[in-house]
Amino acid sequence: MDAPVISVIVTVYNHGPYVERCLRGILMQRCDHPFEVWVGEDCSPDDSREVMRRIEPEFPDNFHFLYREHNLGDDNNTDLIARCSGRYLAICEGDDFWTYEGKLQEQVDFLEAHPEYVACYHHCTVVGEDSLPNGERYPDCLADDYSFRENFLCTMPGQTSTSVVRMRPYLAQKERFLSFKRFDSYPEDRRNAFILLTVGKVKVFQEAWGAYRHVTHGGTSYSAQVKVSETYARNEVLFGQTLVDYALASGNPEAVDAARRTYYRLLLKWSVGRVRVASLADSLRELAREPHALRYLLSVPRWYAILGVRALAGRGVTL
Repeated sequence: MDAPVISVIVTVYNHGPYVERCLRGILMQRCDHPFEVWVGEDCSPDDSREVMRRIEPEFPDNFHFLYREHNLGDDNNTDLIARCSGRYLAICEGDDFWTYEGKLQEQVDFLEAHPEYVACYHHCTVVGEDSLPNGERYPDCLADDYSFRENFLCTMPGQTSTSVVRMRPYLAQKERFLSFKRFDSYPEDRRNAFILLTVGKVKVFQEAWGAYRHVTHGGTSYSAQVKVSETYARNEVLFGQTLVDYALASGNPEAVDAARRTYYRLLLKWSVGRVRVASLADSLRELAREPHALRYLLSVPRWYAILGVRALAGRGVTL
């Protein structure tokens, strides 16, 4: 087999009802670029492992099935990436799936032809446990190029399973971001959407070439497990502070401005209401020390207004 151009990783945990659909969506890819697939089953308590062992003989040699001896948690993802040798990285968690056989071909062809782009995404269909559309709308970016403006408005370039990124720039920025980490946990897709913009352009294909499974009860995803609490609020604020530290180190003025707007939106959000991590007076005093304090303050009601208009227009604004 030729050296892989693309590496695909699949993390599997409690995905017994879904993992076969996920893997067959990768298997169906028609792609001129050689690709490898690393699948890590992380000691699921359900029948994920049995499903994978049953279907493994049907898959070619570029699919590598790993059955963990003990639960690795986040290190499952880390280990899979460490095994990758491609120039490009694609991720598809075991409960999501691809629906278009030309996904990898089109995305990698675009990146090969446009070196100024560090990543590309596409839209997705939100499905439930039955793999059918559940009526939700993902907060997709409707512009062909993602931007810091859309990032501030919580629009996403695409869901994680829709991405193809340049491996080395992505891993370098991820490591750099984590060196500033102040929070305990926060969705990685939101981190990735920001850090990729600091090093290159991000393309958004406007077609839905995959499905994102959104199960809010009993699932293992972030949205299924997160509960609004003081800990959750504090993590949001600390994520915003990490964005600012990372952006300042990047030397990208647009990233710094976007990070500060995000941080102050989150800080003020959690300075009022039932759950608070700071007093409103202290937060406003901190904001007042900024040279562009009024701009950052006014960006908060503007954020709510724009998302309100988008919601009324039927767009997905958050998941």
